[in-house]
Amino acid sequence: MPQDIFSPSLTTAITRSYWRHAATALLSLCGLLTACGSSGPVQLSEDAAIDVDEAVPHLAEHIDQRISVSGIPRQSEGRCSGVHPLSRNDWMLTGDETCLWVSGRTEDVRLLDIRPGLSKKTVTVTGTLVRTDQGIFVLKVDDR
Repeated sequence: MPQDIFSPSLTTAITRSYWRHAATALLSLCGLLTACGSSGPVQLSEDAAIDVDEAVPHLAEHIDQRISVSGIPRQSEGRCSGVHPLSRNDWMLTGDETCLWVSGRTEDVRLLDIRPGLSKKTVTVTGTLVRTDQGIFVLKVDDR
């Protein structure tokens, strides 16, 4: 008959440690799945504005659609990479992490509002989302 190589107290300690780690991993996985899946898909439309940080990861699904996005207006010191994609008058809607180029003017955004650091007022912009040949997303404000 083979002898146990571990003492009963060591076996008990290993078993408890295993189940404690397994329970922690399971709870973490449940929390991750809940956090990732509870909000459902983000819907962009012109009827309800969504924050630029929430909108940017989903822009590819909404090309050539009219959408409303909110953020802080900035000229060229925002987080968007590259140069003005459509014209020198393009500006940015910025969030905490992301930004979106905007082409055209709205009543809510004056030229002074988009200068560096002058305004922290969030504005909502509605327009048609396009993607340039370089792959840059731009919200084109049109006269409607």
